[in-house]
Amino acid sequence: MQLGEGQALSGIDAVVHLAGEGVVDKRWNAARKKRLKDSRILGSQNLIDAMAALPTNQRPKVLIAASAIGYYGGLDCEPKSEGSRVGSGFLAELCAEWEQRTALASKSGIRTVIMRIGIVLAKDGGLLSKAGPAILGSGKTWMSWIHIEDLIQFILRALEVNALSGVYNLVSPNPVTNREFTKALAKQRSFPFVVRIPAICLKVMLGEMSEVLLANQNILPTRTISSGFRFRFEKIQDALGDLLNGETYLDNRYSNKQFIPVARHEVFAFFSKAENLETLTPPWLGFRIEKKSTPFIQEGSLIEYRLRIHGIPVRWKTLISKWEPESVFIDDQLRGPYSKWHHVHRFESVPGGTLISDEVTFRPPGAILGKALLLPIIRKDVNNIFKFRQNKINALCLHGGLK
Repeated sequence: MQLGEGQALSGIDAVVHLAGEGVVDKRWNAARKKRLKDSRILGSQNLIDAMAALPTNQRPKVLIAASAIGYYGGLDCEPKSEGSRVGSGFLAELCAEWEQRTALASKSGIRTVIMRIGIVLAKDGGLLSKAGPAILGSGKTWMSWIHIEDLIQFILRALEVNALSGVYNLVSPNPVTNREFTKALAKQRSFPFVVRIPAICLKVMLGEMSEVLLANQNILPTRTISSGFRFRFEKIQDALGDLLNGETYLDNRYSNKQFIPVARHEVFAFFSKAENLETLTPPWLGFRIEKKSTPFIQEGSLIEYRLRIHGIPVRWKTLISKWEPESVFIDDQLRGPYSKWHHVHRFESVPGGTLISDEVTFRPPGAILGKALLLPIIRKDVNNIFKFRQNKINALCLHGGLK
């Protein structure tokens, strides 16, 4: 952000700054470490400079910014709280400099809250999208985690409570060892086995980045709790149970969001017509509705149709298991090509139009063998189907709207 662009912040009450390159997205080298640093240090500095350049009465009143528990390093298993000293290593040094830049906002009269965030557990993305039944190294290293809902609730509270400022650890008060986490995940997702990956293998495969996976992070949210914040998810079993909701290792997720400049009631009315499913489905699938149990879609409606997947004829029967007009509906496969297909359609009114969200949970046929052999093909098919749908909706909006 250039200083001249700071006018976009003029009159804004609050800024929540979470930007930064993913730490474990790619193997580290000199160029990658520079990107990790620049995305945090330069990004924060530009933001703070832009806010400071504004007249005092036009500056944001509060800045809530991310840091990470990497600040404490990871060489020992001693508990750390907000008052503990900075650790050693690349991530600790990066976090320390990151926080120093962020803290400069307070000199401009902006209330500043710095969140040292642990491993965030969420339904989509993050650790749960990557974690398998594998104990890393000895399995004795500590993991400090937080349910995404608790993180969001703290941010909302920090926006409202003027007494909050300074550094807060955003982690559950109950850290777990890597072994404990892996066993809890294996139990929740019904993994049939758990393996162990020796530390030396991780170091060979990942190089310096392996330090992140093998770090000891026994972090306590002492100041966070003293501020009056209460965690909804304190135990790892409760957090995983809420997020995975009975899903097994065979389940896979796909999510997609699309904004269109059309009122929500019009968008929902379009999706309420089963015939429009044919319009939104790629022609190469040969999708045709054969039977509907009700003239209009509603909760309990059954829809039967034919299609071809890679040339193979398929019959599909769907149940509309939830129907909340203009808000959400869910279709579940009763008969079809997958062992499970659960599709949540959400519609949200936003400035200028509607945000359409699709959340799909699917399970390939053939159990473990099916997941190993078919998952890459199914993921590609699902991506292509929703890409076609997205493009088709955009085209309809450009040529007369949704009808």
